[in-house]
Amino acid sequence: MANKSLIPEGFKDHVDFNTNVEHEYKNKIIDIFVSNGFDLVKTPLLEFYKNNSNNCFLLDSKKKEPKLFIRDDITPQIIRIASSRFNNKIRPIKLCYYGEVIRKQGSMLRPERQFLQVGSEIIGSDSILADIEIISLAYKSLKKIGIKNITLELTSNVFLDNIFSKIKDLKTLKKLKIFIKQKDKKNSLNLIKNKKQKLFLENLFALTGNFNDLITKINELSISDEIKKEIQNIKKIAKMINFQRNDQIFLDFTEFNKKNYHDGIKFTFFAKNVRGEIASGGRYKIKNKLKEESAVGFTCFMDTVLRASSFENSSKKILVPYEIKDSIKNNLIKKNFIIFSFFGDITDITKSAKKYFCSHIYKNKKVIKI
Repeated sequence: MANKSLIPEGFKDHVDFNTNVEHEYKNKIIDIFVSNGFDLVKTPLLEFYKNNSNNCFLLDSKKKEPKLFIRDDITPQIIRIASSRFNNKIRPIKLCYYGEVIRKQGSMLRPERQFLQVGSEIIGSDSILADIEIISLAYKSLKKIGIKNITLELTSNVFLDNIFSKIKDLKTLKKLKIFIKQKDKKNSLNLIKNKKQKLFLENLFALTGNFNDLITKINELSISDEIKKEIQNIKKIAKMINFQRNDQIFLDFTEFNKKNYHDGIKFTFFAKNVRGEIASGGRYKIKNKLKEESAVGFTCFMDTVLRASSFENSSKKILVPYEIKDSIKNNLIKKNFIIFSFFGDITDITKSAKKYFCSHIYKNKKVIKI
């Protein structure tokens, strides 16, 4: 019999100060996007299941009732809104969101099975400027909450798709994808028979690293108009995003995820010495019965953000009598104090303050540091 005081693996009670920090960070990120014209939307925890994901919890339902599942990602919900409620709304649509997601299984990089997602989407624009706005605001958000030593990794499906589309044998294609996923250059190249394609893949492996070191070599990949355009897009992103010192842009054109719905430029934010991605996003297509449209968005993973942040608790907790005037309390709050009120009389206010982890007390109409 399960111990009722325990909770399932991958879940936890958030009872420390990080819970306050996460709340503050979430608000700061959302405020940046709202102030840049993004509408905040809130989506439900439950959706109708339509083979959406293999990593979600399905709810028991009666035979004739539709299956329900608990969301494991919010982006598909934003896509649903754009394709239904906002189908006739003038494009582009700019939306931002936040909410908890729950996954059936964690991963090596993210063992947590419940975490907060914060993100934004631009729907109905194929302009590279939309990608730049999303990436730029995502970067500004991470800097706003104190993330240092950021690496932005850029890639695009366009490069590998140029190779994958020319391989007709499905077994060979499957093997190639496995080898590339494993960064196995030798075995990957051995599977390519066409000399031109082999050289192209070899260049993809070689052009992995800091953008500034590769900027002159990247043109070697220009074997088609589509790829030339994507190279120009990547250069434009790097040029227009004002990166601070100690932050960098990294290229990896052999990076891909076969389960990902992105179909163009993709990006991932990492922080130095922090396990896992702190944010990721990219371009994708929205398809419904009436039309197909392009979109770009990003999601920030707040569990990793907390590990990456350099937050220092600047707030001060003060023990005060509950009976003092509201005007005094409001003035203390304006001075960045957290108010902890006590009821009745306390014999030793200093001793009590330490018990409640207060750094200050309010006594004889004065703020006293202890």
